[in-house]
Amino acid sequence: MKNVKRLLILTTITGSLLVGGIGASAAATFKDVKDGFWADDEINYLVDEKITAGYPNGKFMVNKLITKSEVAVMLANALNLKPSKNSKIEFSDVTKKHAAYNAFVAVVEAGIFPKEAKFKPNDTFTKAEMAEVLVNAFKLSGVGTVELKDVSKKSESYEEISALIENDIAAIGKNNKFSPNKKVSRVEFAVFLARALNPDFLPTQYNIAQNMNPVIKLFDLLLKNPKEIPSLFTLKNDFGFTDVSNQIIKLEVSELKEVARLNGTTEFVVRLNVDLKGDKAGLLQDGENVLYFLVQKNDYMDFSIVSVSKTPHIKGDDSILFTNASALKLISDSRKSYWYVVSGGESNGEIQTFTKGGLEYRYMSESLNTESKLKAYLGQTHTPEQVEKLFKDLGFITHNGKLAQPNADGGSILNFEKATVKLISSSTTVKKYELKVPLGDTKEVQTMVSELRFVEGKGWRVHSLVDASQYDISNDTALVLFGESNKAYWTAVAGGEGDGEIQTFMKGNMEYRYMLESLNTEERLRTYLSQYYTPERVNQLYKDLGFITHKGKLAQPNADGGSILNFAKAKIALVSDSGKVKKFTLTIPLGDTGSVETMQGELHFVENEGWRVHSLK
Repeated sequence: MKNVKRLLILTTITGSLLVGGIGASAAATFKDVKDGFWADDEINYLVDEKITAGYPNGKFMVNKLITKSEVAVMLANALNLKPSKNSKIEFSDVTKKHAAYNAFVAVVEAGIFPKEAKFKPNDTFTKAEMAEVLVNAFKLSGVGTVELKDVSKKSESYEEISALIENDIAAIGKNNKFSPNKKVSRVEFAVFLARALNPDFLPTQYNIAQNMNPVIKLFDLLLKNPKEIPSLFTLKNDFGFTDVSNQIIKLEVSELKEVARLNGTTEFVVRLNVDLKGDKAGLLQDGENVLYFLVQKNDYMDFSIVSVSKTPHIKGDDSILFTNASALKLISDSRKSYWYVVSGGESNGEIQTFTKGGLEYRYMSESLNTESKLKAYLGQTHTPEQVEKLFKDLGFITHNGKLAQPNADGGSILNFEKATVKLISSSTTVKKYELKVPLGDTKEVQTMVSELRFVEGKGWRVHSLVDASQYDISNDTALVLFGESNKAYWTAVAGGEGDGEIQTFMKGNMEYRYMLESLNTEERLRTYLSQYYTPERVNQLYKDLGFITHKGKLAQPNADGGSILNFAKAKIALVSDSGKVKKFTLTIPLGDTGSVETMQGELHFVENEGWRVHSLK
């Protein structure tokens, strides 16, 4: 009991369990935002993403009430909002010379702020007004289940406040009050905005109360009730701690703090001294120990230990601390490693070549002369999937026990050292960036799009880097693709193209007909549809249309069908564009009836294939 009390006192003193964990690895930016400040992670995140900045006095001015002007600028930066070229929005109290005029127009056009004669940039915000702005900005919705003592369900702002709470961006205390009329400070808005942008800041994900922390409970049970230890672990794998308990003579924890967060998990480091009956027991050794605990949230106030290791699981590469600058360096390093591999690696002698199958190959240098060496090297900057793709695309083979590649030269004039990068979309496991990369020392730039993915136990890695122009598709081209996909659909429904007598048969009280020769196997049908549809859509169509293979030939239920949609006279408008996914609204005449059908279409970019129809409904 004495040792358990010491543990609880230590964790209370450090204060790191609730608010200070990962802040230690992020440099303090302002005089009034020191490491360990309750919102240092959120503020530093917004600064790193160039969403906000401080004042000339070197302070963030955390307690200053935030103004409508500051909120508009932060949201415009966060959502990359720009005013339209022909905007007619004007304000009687703000001229076009105002430094933040474009941001004011952009947030009004986006529907975040109402369109009014005056913008009132110096007005401060109440919590109710902040709720309305954030709900508008991030399209938040709720079902209105929150019960509040100070906000009636008939209140004008109830829906927005409830949505903010239901989405875990705002929390309410035990008194069930929201304080809607309370003014919002700069630090408070920074925290709410960070939560809306990045789920790793949501209070329900982390901030584990000490009396609910399974790591603290573990050391209590080790000394008091070992039989309960498995209940603290996911899948009841207790990593040997139950067996270890009877080997412990004395246990003293010197440090317990949060060190990283990712995807709903929190990692804690524990430093402890243990007196054992032997030299070693499970993960513990006699004397000083350092262990890393990965903890996940299961339900409200319910947490469990996922894994225990002597080395970090997340290694600090959590999505909060990973900034645009971090992304640019990783992408640049991945390009260097790519061209290093293409050049054959570090060469200390004459390049050895040989011919196989009419193609000249050259052996890789000693540092990369086996498949395992090469893949390990590329894996430092690329995802496992991208490593496999590069290995295949670059044509590597093993010859006489050594790795070789086709003999060719290559290089790039893309200057990543001077590139700029912008975050397009972000989650805790996938991030997409747009890069403007100078071509050598010229003034020309190439726009690139890169996707990064988080690889467990390794960190962020480059999954793809492509010329953004390959994602371009005009509305006219998109409309043609939708029209061609519609033709392909009805061709499949009609049994294919070509001459020949339709042959039918009965199976399970259903009449089927064989497909014509051009589509008479599953492979042929899928290949045909894949020219127009995404793989997921092809699978769905194959299932929905009831295809079966009978006596070695493809068949479908015998039915007629057709379409009077006139795509030749249709109109199309782009609704949203997120790089590899584009959504459109199509207005399509129904033959010559004078009526039209309004449909929503979605195109996805399929790697190595191009744009394909994912849905049209």
